[in-house]
Amino acid sequence: MSNYKNYRKEQSFETKNPKLIEEKIKSGKIPGIYCLFGDEEYMVDYYIKKILDGCKADSFDVGIFDPDNFSLDLFRDSITSYPVMSDYKIIIVKNIGDIKFKSGELESLLDILNRYKQDIEEYCCLVFKAKDLNEAQNKQGKQTTRGKKSGLSLTKYLKENADLFEFKQNPPASLIKWLIKIAASENIVLSPENAGYILTKTENKMYNLKNELDKLIRYSLGNNRNIIEKKDIDLLIMQKTELEAFELTNAILEKKYAKAIESLEKLKDSREEPVVILGQISRHFCDLVPVNLALASGISDSYAINKRTGIHEYKIKLILNSLKKYGNPGEFINKSLELCRDCDVKLKSTSLDNYSLLENLLFNISVLG
Repeated sequence: MSNYKNYRKEQSFETKNPKLIEEKIKSGKIPGIYCLFGDEEYMVDYYIKKILDGCKADSFDVGIFDPDNFSLDLFRDSITSYPVMSDYKIIIVKNIGDIKFKSGELESLLDILNRYKQDIEEYCCLVFKAKDLNEAQNKQGKQTTRGKKSGLSLTKYLKENADLFEFKQNPPASLIKWLIKIAASENIVLSPENAGYILTKTENKMYNLKNELDKLIRYSLGNNRNIIEKKDIDLLIMQKTELEAFELTNAILEKKYAKAIESLEKLKDSREEPVVILGQISRHFCDLVPVNLALASGISDSYAINKRTGIHEYKIKLILNSLKKYGNPGEFINKSLELCRDCDVKLKSTSLDNYSLLENLLFNISVLG
């Protein structure tokens, strides 16, 4: 599904074809160190699941770590202990770029990986997941016995010792075939034209596309139809600008300012007019008003609020989760809308950079509550 190439001129490491993972699972010889990374997280998770599912029949010992539960001691114990009632064990370390190592922990981690490399290759399948291999981060060098920095980072270690698998964003033609195949698995007809139309409406990442397609499939089945029509796509899928503005607003509600700025940069790169962006942000904040009123009146069920407001149930669930973060959500919403109105006036009456005004708006909202 993805493009798997060896970019020797562009990058200093070699990536391998994921079919190698499938071959190792079939052979039963899965031990080794792997790093799965790239823009297409869906495919990264797909192959991690393949490893877990493919080895389940042998009752492998499994340990899964992520930034929230990573413990160097537990990781060391997982690596150094022999499998119980099986020949091999599997250890997954997710989102390595987000792990916050304490002082000296990175050096200790690298020491464990170096010291027990032979044991890992004998009885352990160790998988690291990252978005970007260079995100495998941490520029601290490993301390040598002579007290000098070796310059070894986790990134460098993986490049030199792991089987690397990169999953790039798929081309439109592949995504169209993939969408049609998923729809067919549910006995739903999706034409190539309408599959392509879905791509024009939303971000071309597989997780996002799968969520949108699931909505379309459920809608068709709910209306006793076995086909997805263009009008369904227009009804259920937001335009890219609207979607990005929604992601931006949701990031602010979740107090994730950096993520909101990232969404704004995407809109800027697509040359979207600032006044249009502000209009979308304001509209999403206006949607908070009836949801908050329903919540204040004792209605917390997303389906019931959907029937009263007409706002999509998925969006209502996100809003309800976000509003819980605020002591006085009504006051937060009112102040946010006031800031949107002030920004609108400035956009139309000053010579300041319009995108800078939007950045200021996002920052001012992010510090409320």
